[in-house]
Amino acid sequence: MRPATILALLAFVAPDASAGESDPPGTVPLVIEVGKTAPLTQEPGANILCDDLAVVAPEYSADGNALVLRAFKPGSTLCGIWLGGQKPGGLYRVRVVPAPGTHLMTVQAPVRVQS
Repeated sequence: MRPATILALLAFVAPDASAGESDPPGTVPLVIEVGKTAPLTQEPGANILCDDLAVVAPEYSADGNALVLRAFKPGSTLCGIWLGGQKPGGLYRVRVVPAPGTHLMTVQAPVRVQS
């Protein structure tokens, strides 16, 4: 494996490890592929709040009877569920991974040579 590929993989995985260690006790890990959804709750009146809406965002399921998370881009974020009456319903460390068959690509900045 080329060094650039190894560095790209480490940069992608390393932030998740430190974030997971600092999560509150009881945080549930959840992994979703880019472009996919994961159901979280069917509780009426529930709300989902996520720290980074560029990674995942809550939306209604196709039938409108549940709330799901849709994964947009690789990354990690915390999402919390609030049930009716502002009762906590769970905290999730959501990690979005690339879909199978996609590859990480590294881009190098051009080198400027001074004379």
